[in-house]
Amino acid sequence: MNVAIVHKANVNDEVLDGLARELPSIISELLEIRGGKMAILKPEQISLQFSQASSRDIGADIRIIVLARSLGPRTSVENKLAAAILEKAIANVDGIAGACSITVRLYLTEIGAAEYVPE
Repeated sequence: MNVAIVHKANVNDEVLDGLARELPSIISELLEIRGGKMAILKPEQISLQFSQASSRDIGADIRIIVLARSLGPRTSVENKLAAAILEKAIANVDGIAGACSITVRLYLTEIGAAEYVPE
């Protein structure tokens, strides 16, 4: 499984370190559904790739893109899973980051998306 984390220059290293430490566990835990796992993996099997966004990029300060294989038909659980990943990622960086917007895209058979923008 691959996870790409694209961040703007204003995101500090503490936030990125927190994501690198916690995101594999968050994703492997949340990609379970009744009857089995959608992607059978352990946190150490998740590949994280960090890259800095161009200064011309618009959108969230942090974009998390999760590419996972799906095993079997589902209805619209992708949006719920993306929102759960987002919620846990925000809880992980909230005390460190202050106000920083995060977007999560979960690519399975169908696309699930969730977005958080601080007010």
